[in-house]
Order: sequence, then structure tokens, then C-alpha cells
Amino acid sequence: ERRYLLKEFPELLNSKGCAKVLEVGCGNGSTVVPILRCSPSISVYACDCSEDTLEKANEIVCNTQGVDAKDRFHPFLLDVSKENFPGWLFCKCCQSSDGKVVDLSPDSSHLYVRGKNSISLKEDQCCVGGIDFITMIFMLSAIPFNTISATLERCMSVLKPGGLVLFRDYGVYDMTMLRFLPHQRVGFREYMRADGTYSYFFSLDTVRELFHAAGLLELELEYCCVRSVNRKNGKNMQRVWVHGKFKKPTSQ
Repeated sequence: ERRYLLKEFPELLNSKGCAKVLEVGCGNGSTVVPILRCSPSISVYACDCSEDTLEKANEIVCNTQGVDAKDRFHPFLLDVSKENFPGWLFCKCCQSSDGKVVDLSPDSSHLYVRGKNSISLKEDQCCVGGIDFITMIFMLSAIPFNTISATLERCMSVLKPGGLVLFRDYGVYDMTMLRFLPHQRVGFREYMRADGTYSYFFSLDTVRELFHAAGLLELELEYCCVRSVNRKNGKNMQRVWVHGKFKKPTSQ
């Protein structure tokens, strides 16, 4: 469970009404748990490219003490680096009508049916009306760098005007970057792990350029450096992360 999340992103705690959060690349649900716990009015829509991972996240979230996930946790299968978000998140008609509900059938092509927590819409509801917050926690670094721009554009398409993107990922010279061997490098600050997954390390300038190109406004962007000690071997561990908050303009 990422306990630092609410401290670093207090907007989640202070959100008004029934806020909707989209967790992109939810993994085992470690980001979802503190968000659901912080407010009973928040709903989380969480996507991942692995069905097994979604099942594991479902198990962890629904079995965590103090978290009521019923009708509030909605995982679905999607590889955001390759696929568009389903229309039931924020359909084109609602995007062009300031979120007013229109009489259209939802696009359920990416519906991930998971019993009582499956996505459900009212008969007269075409989509959930867009997303208030998008969390991208150690996610962008795990996809090929040349797909990041398109991925951010897809995220922008379901974010409400005025909505926030909450970002944290690996920064340049994080200790994991220094551990990669030369033959694992596949691009500029981009490496491939032994299991075939990618690992990219961001600079502030790179993050700024990517998010600005997607049409987002920068609210916060900084390095977060933490030095800790491995209790087993006594070695220092230097962690470098990039922390950012970005906002979708209220008018394009």
C-alpha cells in the first residue's frame, strides 16, 4: 500500500462530491487501496494490461480491512500504450456537450466483467461522465518511450476539463538505473529488464515536454530524492523519483 500517496497528492482527500479516479496501470492495487480508504464518495476505475494482475488487484482491494470496494472499484483490461479507452468512461458526445448525459448505448468492448464489481450504467446513461483524477504511479516508465506521447493523449481524452493528472515515476540516476548493464540499454535512458519489460528514467525537462505536448498545464514538477539504508547489508540506497501534478485546461 502506497501510504505516501495522500500526503503527496492531498487533492484526493479534498475532492468534493463523487470524484472519479482513473488508475492507469493499477498493478496489484497498492495505489487503489489508500484512495478508496480516504473517502467513501470516491470511485476508482483501474486498468491494466494483464488479466492475472487485475484478478490479484481485485483480491487485495476487496479483502483489505477498512476498504469498502462495493460499487466503487471498477477494474478493466486495457493496454493503454496500444488501445483507446472505452467510450463508457467519457464518450465523445458528452465531451462535446459539457458532460450532459445523452441517449447512447455505452461501448462495452473493453468491459472487464468481474461479478458484482463489474461496470454498470443506468439505462439512460451513455458513460460515467469523465474522470476527475488520473493517477500514473510508476507506470509510464514501464512502456516503450516512443508510445508515451500517444498514451498521454489517450488519458487526456477521458479527463474532464479542470481534471488533474497525478504523476510519480523513476528519475535519472535512481539506483535501479545505475544497476543496469550496458547490454540492457535500448535507448536514451531506456533499458530492458530480463523479463522483457521496459524501464525508462525521466528528467524534469522530459516530463515537462511530454505533458505539455499533450495539452496539460504544469502545476508541480520536481525531483524527490530519498536515501535509505538496507538493514541486511548496510548499503546506502539512493532513490530518485519525479513528482508531478498537471491540469487539463478548462477551455481548449
